[in-house]
Amino acid sequence: MRKLMWAVVVGVAALAAGGCGSGMAKVNGQLVENGQPMAFSPTEVAIELAALEDTGGTEPKKVYTAVVNVDGTFEVVASGGQILPGNYKVGINARGKLGTKFKKFSPESSPIRREIKAGANSLTIDVAKPEG
Repeated sequence: MRKLMWAVVVGVAALAAGGCGSGMAKVNGQLVENGQPMAFSPTEVAIELAALEDTGGTEPKKVYTAVVNVDGTFEVVASGGQILPGNYKVGINARGKLGTKFKKFSPESSPIRREIKAGANSLTIDVAKPEG
C-alpha cells in the first residue's frame, strides 16, 4: 500500500511539472495600418525581434526574425518557434518601395517595443500607431 501511495504521489508530481511549461514564449501576429490588414508580396517584409538589455540596448545574440506572409501575418519559427520572454524592440525589414515606407521602423531605429511573456503572444503592429 505504501509503494502504491508513493507511486501516485510521484505520478501526480510528474504530471504537474509537465504542465508547468518551458517558460518560453511563442510569437505570432499581424502588420496592420490604421487597424486594417496589410498585404505584401511574398518575402517582401520581415519582422525582427531584438531582446532589450536593462541598459536599453539590444542583445545581439537574442534576435529573432519572422517573414511576413502575403496577408500581413507572421510567426517566429526559428529556435523551434520559442523565444525567451522579455522586452523586445520590433523592427520591420522591407524590400523595394516598402523599404522607404518602413524606414523609420528599421531594426536599428524602430520605436516599437513589446513585452513578450511566457506562453502564446499575439502581436498586432499598427504602423500608423506603432506605440500601441
